[in-house]
Amino acid sequence: MDWYVIRKRGPEDTVVSHKTTSNRLRVWLLTVMVVVLGLVVAGYAWARKEVTLMVDGKTTPVITFKMTVRGVLEQERIRLGPKDLVQPSVDAKLREKMQIKIIRAKPVEFVADGNSLSLLTQAATVGDLLKEEKVILGQEDIVSPPLDTELLKGTAVAITRVRREVEEKEITIPFSTTKKPTATLEKGQTKVLVSGQDGLATERWEVVYHDGEEQERRLLERKVVRQPINRVVAEGIMQSVSRGGEDLRFTRVVNMKATGYTHTGQNTASGIPPRPGVAAVDPSVISFGTRLYVDGYGHALACDRGSSIKGNRIDLFFNTRAEALAWGVRNTNVYFLE
Repeated sequence: MDWYVIRKRGPEDTVVSHKTTSNRLRVWLLTVMVVVLGLVVAGYAWARKEVTLMVDGKTTPVITFKMTVRGVLEQERIRLGPKDLVQPSVDAKLREKMQIKIIRAKPVEFVADGNSLSLLTQAATVGDLLKEEKVILGQEDIVSPPLDTELLKGTAVAITRVRREVEEKEITIPFSTTKKPTATLEKGQTKVLVSGQDGLATERWEVVYHDGEEQERRLLERKVVRQPINRVVAEGIMQSVSRGGEDLRFTRVVNMKATGYTHTGQNTASGIPPRPGVAAVDPSVISFGTRLYVDGYGHALACDRGSSIKGNRIDLFFNTRAEALAWGVRNTNVYFLE
């Protein structure tokens, strides 16, 4: 069934078919739908991108509708460390076939100035690390490993601070002793002719320190301020002496502290009954059986000992307490007879 509409156009009426109008509307709607669908398809094609993601040396293709590098990282749930590097930057807009590279920071150990640190770095070499950490090196500081060494994961870098100092100090030059034989002294007797005096010198030393600890010392200069004066000692060589008209030959003479003693009710340490001429000695100084001549006492035989007799001491036996007290304690020469 057809519909007709009569519209007035001027003096004459025009009859328009409603069926024709309906067809035109359907065509317009179809056109709009086609355009919209085309736009959707075009938008999808424009928004869809295929990129390549490189993380820790592993390459992965990624399909994404994200607009920036940051969006891809969030999509793939990739977390960045504080010094991880992203190429291109996280704010860069995505392009088809774009390659996104993540360079993880390397953990290294760093020791300097008494501190030990664990660091994360993008530095390629040891030298780059020092620049990154703003480390100032002294002229002689030692870097281990060397500056041009490639930094790898776990590399340990150490700086040894080197310091040189010059020290000045006074040095004592000890005197030496010169012995001068003389026939005016008995063998075993000595006499100091010149007492001797130490000399004095000044020295300049270069000292090298590594991290505050001395490593090397080198003498730069030495000046003698005062020469030492050597000590001169006269040594007796006389081995014969006359006592009471008797010529005695001896090997040496020692000045000792001599004490008088008398009967104790016991025999001597060597088993000989005490009698005049018995001497008690320190066996580590005078061996038992040694024949002696003691000035002021006479001949004696070392055959007794006492707990208080140590070193250059000797006790001389007397028959009576009065004689022992009369002798008392005195210093005297003791001759060791041949």
